[in-house]
Amino acid sequence: MINNYKQLFISLFILTIMLNMVNANSRVAFSRPGNMMRIPNYAFNHENPYFFSVGISSEIINFAADPSNYGKSSNSASIRMQTKTGFTFGLTAGNIIDPSNVGELGFHFQKSIFKHGDVSLSAGIQDVLYRRDGNDVMRIDDISFFGVLTSRKSFDNYTLSINVGAGTGKVKYDPHVNSSDNISSSGSGLFLGFNLNTPYLSRNGGMELIVEYDGNGINMGTIIPFTNDYSMSIGMTHINNLGGFASETKLGDDYQQLQPDAPAVSMGLTMNIPNAPKPSLLDISEFPDDITNRELELLKQISTLQDSINLINNEIVILSDNNLLLQHKVAMFMDSTRVFYLKEQANQSITNRVARHLTRCLRYFYEEEYRDALAEIDKAIDLNPNIALAYARRGSIYYKLGDFQRATMNWNIALKLDPEFEEIQELLLAYKEERLNSAQLKD
Repeated sequence: MINNYKQLFISLFILTIMLNMVNANSRVAFSRPGNMMRIPNYAFNHENPYFFSVGISSEIINFAADPSNYGKSSNSASIRMQTKTGFTFGLTAGNIIDPSNVGELGFHFQKSIFKHGDVSLSAGIQDVLYRRDGNDVMRIDDISFFGVLTSRKSFDNYTLSINVGAGTGKVKYDPHVNSSDNISSSGSGLFLGFNLNTPYLSRNGGMELIVEYDGNGINMGTIIPFTNDYSMSIGMTHINNLGGFASETKLGDDYQQLQPDAPAVSMGLTMNIPNAPKPSLLDISEFPDDITNRELELLKQISTLQDSINLINNEIVILSDNNLLLQHKVAMFMDSTRVFYLKEQANQSITNRVARHLTRCLRYFYEEEYRDALAEIDKAIDLNPNIALAYARRGSIYYKLGDFQRATMNWNIALKLDPEFEEIQELLLAYKEERLNSAQLKD
């Protein structure tokens, strides 16, 4: 318990330092609540094991910008938490890139208002910004009211989350510069995002791939979990404007001419603070003075049962994972069985067709219609080129047609496929000794 409080205190201390050091855009990628880059979403967890999360993130728009004119990157610090009742809170702090002396503090709130199966509808307000730019003011126009519909589907070991929604304020438009233009005149206000949780690094929660449209551009990124408590985020915003990356240095000293929707390389680091474990009954330091030994014994038994229940729950989780693995193996085995069955059916069908051509060939051969017999045997060999009997009969047909070279060639192929083919051995020997007759061929 003491270690948990120490971890909480250290995390808050680190967060305080970060809040005083960063200078950031108001909507830096990976700084908002949820598991997307810039758009709102609702990562609804049935059992959230974390008390809150703290993170730092950065958007680099220029590797060679002159700091005397404007910043070349935005850095952000944030704190996020989600309650069991469906509330999500977030707090971000920093400065916008241009000019770099404008500081902002933003608050974000979201609530799930409807759930059905794997679909959730939520609404909220974000970018409640307090800006410090010489005149301490609240940015009313930047406040974003939004609604988002989230659908979550699982297949194999992957989980796909789809987020569709609309909003106002900085959900519609959030430039890198401190523009006085009316932000309601820019952007569509509609957004769409996909988050694919993969089985890679599954012990740490799984690596996530992100693609989203924020109303002005396309953002792509990934979240890589190092452990259950630490993860790194990498991506790029407005990748559709990639040709304009780092173009600001070509526009002179007037920062108002900077590209508002410039693409940016985004990076982030998140630390999750787990919930404190529930205290055991035996950890209670103060008992009533009149407690009896029998009551203490019952408390010990209850505590032992709690430990047993926790152990059983852990075993259930392990068995569930093993069950998923077995189901995957069974599915693979069933697919292999179906493939084998289809191959057997195909082979049986080919065998039947070859047998029909061999029968027709033999009938034409006895009727001395050798050209028709040759056509039938060629069809049989096309279907299955590894039947010795087919080459033996084709050799006999060529012999009847007077083509002795092809006849002996086909007999040798038949003998190569079946070295114990005694009839062919006798035919080749009789041909060599010039004592081959028609009766031998018909046999």
